[in-house]
Amino acid sequence: MSNPSDEDVIRITPAEAEGAHVDDLLRRQANMRGDTGISRDHHGRWFYQSWFVLMLSGGLAAFLSWAIIEPFYSDSVELRGNLGKVELHDPLLIETIIVPRQNDVKKTTQLPILATATIRGETVSISAGTTDLATQRPLDPGKLKDGDAVMAYTEPITTPAGKVLWVAGAIDLKPLPQTPDSDLSQEQLLRRNQTIGLLLFALTAACIGLAIGAVDGVICRIWRRAAISGMVGLAVGSIGGLVLSLVANMVYAPLSAFAVGQEGGLAGGMNALGFAVQVLGRSFAWGLVGVAMGLGQGIALRSNRLLTFGLIGGIAGGVLGGLLFDPIDLLRDSASAPSSHISRMVGITVIGLAVGAMIGIVELLARDAWLRMEQGPLAGKEFLVFKDVMRIGGSARSDIYLFNDPLVLDHHATLRASGEAIEIESADQRKQVLVNDRPVRQARLRHGDRIGIGRTIFVYQQRGG
Repeated sequence: MSNPSDEDVIRITPAEAEGAHVDDLLRRQANMRGDTGISRDHHGRWFYQSWFVLMLSGGLAAFLSWAIIEPFYSDSVELRGNLGKVELHDPLLIETIIVPRQNDVKKTTQLPILATATIRGETVSISAGTTDLATQRPLDPGKLKDGDAVMAYTEPITTPAGKVLWVAGAIDLKPLPQTPDSDLSQEQLLRRNQTIGLLLFALTAACIGLAIGAVDGVICRIWRRAAISGMVGLAVGSIGGLVLSLVANMVYAPLSAFAVGQEGGLAGGMNALGFAVQVLGRSFAWGLVGVAMGLGQGIALRSNRLLTFGLIGGIAGGVLGGLLFDPIDLLRDSASAPSSHISRMVGITVIGLAVGAMIGIVELLARDAWLRMEQGPLAGKEFLVFKDVMRIGGSARSDIYLFNDPLVLDHHATLRASGEAIEIESADQRKQVLVNDRPVRQARLRHGDRIGIGRTIFVYQQRGG
């Protein structure tokens, strides 16, 4: 038996054996046998994943809503300015007010009024319960000097004689430099807080709805879709958020009052039961408002799939964010100020992150078919097959827009859902679609099939594939 010469030996290097062309040959054999295709798992840019994009946009939008609201909103009236006349009361003539304790009218606390002071012409009463924020101890009225800059956190309390006093719950004797709220009175500041409190849910839902509705269009450079979906998300979020917040408050208000009435040392004077009821009440309220946060894109694109994903994800994200809100407030440094500015910022941002992430996760778990761009300007992005007929092309009106590719026609291909199967059809015989490197006029797609359109390569995937 003769030995083969070196010219007859076929040598295959490791690089050649692991090359992409080997996958192509195996895929062709699998297709000939009727098996599903084989694809190399290239994820591309991970930050194009839907859950991450929606989470980031939802979080940024929620933070924006907080940044818009916070300069005009506080948990109590914040009266900033220079002290005017300070009058210490005669110990024999001290007036006592009766204050409802922990939102329970059956429990009251008697607080003597030790002094009165004027701030920007507004009269503020200093009681035995007024806190000095610097020491976190009862304020000594003797420390108050005419002309000093202070910040008083006040609320109106009615005396047994029917007189309304603006009593300071806390006073900051060394506030950070900041312009006071023009010449607004305490009554005007209170009304502003109440109005913005009613609009808090609506504004947050509007910003999140705008961002989640528009973000996919922005990434895909489909500006018309981004504008329409964003505006629909803004409208649905604002109107739905306002209506649903009224319903949510009807449930949340009595639960919150019950929770605050459960006295203890855990959080805000509540015991474990009260804190648990507070958390559950807030999660219900935000879950209800979450209904309005993720519907914009589904309504704008008339897609039942996207509508369902947005609805379920919005509710789940709202509930999750609501569950985290109060624990975050519990962990904050409550000695810094009686207002929850920081915890509100973190809590609202977490709600936006949760809503966006949950919409993306619901889509990830429930989707049936999608295209993952393996090669192209958005490599790593997954395009959900969200309706029965979808256009692919170089026109911005396409459902999947392949921009900046001269080899792609305005309408290059069409995806059609036929029962549980997805078919792709070339729109023009001059520019056919490649399926597993073979030009096709029309083909039924299998999991793992590689689709070439111009310079872009997709991998078709389906659930269970």
